This record gives sequence, C-alpha cells and structure tokens, in this order.
Amino acid sequence: MTDLYDVIFKRRDTRHFTSDPVPDEVLQKALQAGHAAPSVGLSEPTRYYIVEDADLKLQVKKLFDASREKAEEQISNPDQLDKHQSLKLEAITSAPIGLVIATDESVLDEYVIGTIGTKETLAWSTACAIQNIWLSLTEQGYSMGWVSILDYIAFKELLNLPESVKPLGYFCIGKPADDYDNRPMLETHNWKRKSSAPHVVKITQGL
Repeated sequence: MTDLYDVIFKRRDTRHFTSDPVPDEVLQKALQAGHAAPSVGLSEPTRYYIVEDADLKLQVKKLFDASREKAEEQISNPDQLDKHQSLKLEAITSAPIGLVIATDESVLDEYVIGTIGTKETLAWSTACAIQNIWLSLTEQGYSMGWVSILDYIAFKELLNLPESVKPLGYFCIGKPADDYDNRPMLETHNWKRKSSAPHVVKITQGL
C-alpha cells in the first residue's frame, strides 16, 4: 500500500513533462479524488474544463507570455531579472493535457452553510480539490503544474466561461520528466529555499 506521507512529500509543481499521453483512467481517477475533497456547506462549487486542443493551448500560452512580461517589468534587480527569465514557469503547449479548475459562485444562489463571513470559502474548497488531484496524479506516477501567471479577465473570455465561474488557474498534466531532486523546482534553481518547518504561533490570552 502506498504511504500517504511518501506521496505528499513527492508531490511537485511540475514544469517538465514527457510526451507520453495521459491515460483516461489516470485522469478520471484524479478527478474523482478531487470530487472527494470537502467543500463548504457541501456546495460542490468546483468545475473542471479539459483542454487538449493545440490551438487553444497556444492562445493560453500567449496570455501567459504577456503576463510574464508584465511581471518582469516589476523586477528592478538585474540579477534577479536574469534568474527569473531563466526559470521555466509553465508547460502549456508541451504537457499532454491542460485542465482549467474553477469555482462556480452560482451555488450561492441558494443558502450555503459557511459562506456568511466570506464567499472565499468556495475558492478554498476548490483548492482542497486541487490538492487531492495533485496527490492522486503523484500516486499514479504522473504530475501537475499550476500556471497562475495570467490575465484572468482575458483568460475567462478566451474560455468563454460563465460570469459566475472563477478560474483558479490553468494546470498542466502529464508524466514528469524531472523530479527536481525531490525538491521544489524554484529551490533547485536557487530562486528561494523552502523553510524546514511550518510557521506556527500559539495564541494566548492577551497577545
């Protein structure tokens, strides 16, 4: 039996994939894992859109490129800019499958337990589904990469999504071509180091 913690620590935000196709049963098993995730008030707000069309992938890639250029305009340190430009931050056109994962806020047309303070609990529910999918793919020998460097307004328009549907990003899925020494890719490229322990604060009375 696969050890849960082994899968958790092997999970990588992958940017390098082989050209191997993703079997439908692998994807379906991962999506079922996402569907098993908890959702606030059992609202099930998560929506999935599979992208396999090469032309559509190319259009998403163009959106990414434009957003990346805009992001790099904010980097004033030349060394940091060079390092940022060397990073591979997506695999939109090379990964076999693209998956858009989104939150449908129309579930709020009816009362949803747990949303009175903020409707962001819907997006947090979708984030739980994303992690389940990631872990399922990892357990099956596949992986995923989250592309969030996007103009989300243009992204929604490109996909012709309903107004109520808010995408959390574009996800590249495939067989990983690199395990990054079982570390975060950004760490292997000396962009930033992952801390060794979680940041925990015990709140006491009067703090």
